[in-house]
Amino acid sequence: MKRIIFTFALTLIMSLSTLYAEEKTPTFTLTTIDNKTINITETKKGLDLKEFKDKAVLIVLFGHRCPPCLREIPEFIKLKDNHKDDLAIVALESQNYPSDAVKLFAQEHKINYNVIAGINHSDFISYIARRAGYNAGIPLPLLISIDKYGEVQGVQAGELREDELEFLVTDLNE
Repeated sequence: MKRIIFTFALTLIMSLSTLYAEEKTPTFTLTTIDNKTINITETKKGLDLKEFKDKAVLIVLFGHRCPPCLREIPEFIKLKDNHKDDLAIVALESQNYPSDAVKLFAQEHKINYNVIAGINHSDFISYIARRAGYNAGIPLPLLISIDKYGEVQGVQAGELREDELEFLVTDLNE
């Protein structure tokens, strides 16, 4: 009888630990302003963005009223034009701008990359901020660079120049 109880208890513990381990892996489903879905799962070395396999990915947290963020938009547009096949850019507006306003903002700026209304995905923004080491307040712009293997290669607070972005994307695709 003790053996049966022990076996049952061990099986229960193993089942619960497996269930708990599965629940701990952060996963997110983001929706762009043009209703595309982006699925993101944390891995040991980075983030798996299923829709962008074998591409470098730049995740950008930006604000619609942030001067350095606004200056970077044309740079990201050029970067995306230059790297149509090997780069994905996922930009989250992080100043709680309403979804319809973010969509209008992207149209006015002729943005050619994925834009997400952060107001709908504050859980992901908080997750990125914590993982980047920002517990109180997020510096904008904030760039997370992920190589084509899904490994996070860097987190950069502040504006980057066009040549720095170009070098970064080339490096992420090697």
